[in-house]
Amino acid sequence: MENTPNLKLPYILPSQAQKHVTHNEALQRLDTVVQLAVLDRDIATPPASPAEGARYIVAAGAASDWAGHEGKIACLLDGAWEFTAPAEGWIAWVADEGVLLAWDGSAWRAVSSGDGVTLEELADGTVKEIGINTATDVNNRLAVKADGVLFSHDDVTPGTGHMCATLNKADAAKDAGFVFQTNWSTRALFGTLGDNSFSLKVSPDGNSFNTGFNVRPDDGHVGLAGYTADANNDLGVKGTNVLFDRRANHMRININKNASANDASIGFQSGYSARALAGLLGNNNFTVKVSPDGTNYFTGLTVDGTNGVVSQNNLPRAVAGMNFNQTVPPGDAHLISLNSSISNPMNMFDPSRSRITVPVTGLYLVNYTGYFYVEAGTTIQTLQLYKNGAPTSPNAAAIGGGVYITLASSMGIPLNAGDFLELHGGSSGVQSVAMGSNFCFSVIYVGPSAV
Repeated sequence: MENTPNLKLPYILPSQAQKHVTHNEALQRLDTVVQLAVLDRDIATPPASPAEGARYIVAAGAASDWAGHEGKIACLLDGAWEFTAPAEGWIAWVADEGVLLAWDGSAWRAVSSGDGVTLEELADGTVKEIGINTATDVNNRLAVKADGVLFSHDDVTPGTGHMCATLNKADAAKDAGFVFQTNWSTRALFGTLGDNSFSLKVSPDGNSFNTGFNVRPDDGHVGLAGYTADANNDLGVKGTNVLFDRRANHMRININKNASANDASIGFQSGYSARALAGLLGNNNFTVKVSPDGTNYFTGLTVDGTNGVVSQNNLPRAVAGMNFNQTVPPGDAHLISLNSSISNPMNMFDPSRSRITVPVTGLYLVNYTGYFYVEAGTTIQTLQLYKNGAPTSPNAAAIGGGVYITLASSMGIPLNAGDFLELHGGSSGVQSVAMGSNFCFSVIYVGPSAV
């Protein structure tokens, strides 16, 4: 054997002359490959003015004096280029890149990237970049190419059993989050994005993003489908339609309150100003309220929580009576002087004018009953409804004299807001007496109607 098996250094043979030549060749080879640091690995022809002992890794496409020596170590010795073929596992430092390379038997592979990895960095944990099965770049100092990445708890003391990944950002306006991509185009973002709220955003094209949800850091309030969580609403949803579907057969939504005096309700708004409330409002009755301005409310419907009785609190209605006996002169119809409010929740009845005025346009049910004493000599007694000072039909009438008679009528009549109704009575012959305690005049709103 004339050479060493690893570095191929020539042995000095016993019978060899000029042994110093062999020894010097061995020293030159050692000087070339020991503590191997090359100046460059990207040039394919000799540099213009290399220094004695300068070393390079010959790049692909080698020409001139380097032709045919791709991948070898070229070293300038005594003005001539000497080439050394690397063996598997050799390590070389590339000075112009700050990269550590290793020869794998067929090519030089990067052991470190970027500014490289020093022993000091490995020792104190300040490694600048790590690429696992892929290269790093200026934006991604840690890069991994794999089907999966596992982060597990440390099950050996002093491990606590926990596993936490921490993402820190410089200030609220920056991002700390995860990016999910399809073919390198972003389709979802997850984290504290541009502020300190926690949000999920998705994108159909990698350019425009839609917010799926965000959570306010101040109180944990949640916004869904593009609604920005705020201080007033624990949950906000922005959308056109919302569906709650049954899991099996039933689907129930429950709204719970702390005590009877609290509210459990649904509000309806226009331009973020409340216009209706429905639910248990300050008690355990089911109530519907409406508002013209978001401040003043009118109760439209109440269902008693103890018996289910329905009350239309602001249903336009009035019931009027009379608490005295009125003498009705003979001749044309005279105003019956109704002066007693039996039911007048909306102040429709004016006892000073003996009339009922309707507040809204619609169809009304009108009932009236009158009781008269008709003196002898009277042939006809009438009781008629007047609208805005003019008679309507039908006209309740009775024939007789020297007797007590009852006149009554019931009708549905369309009215406009502001129309007023009165009762007028008359007799032929002599006077009659309207017996007050037996008079009743009621007007009740039924519903909308074209007038």
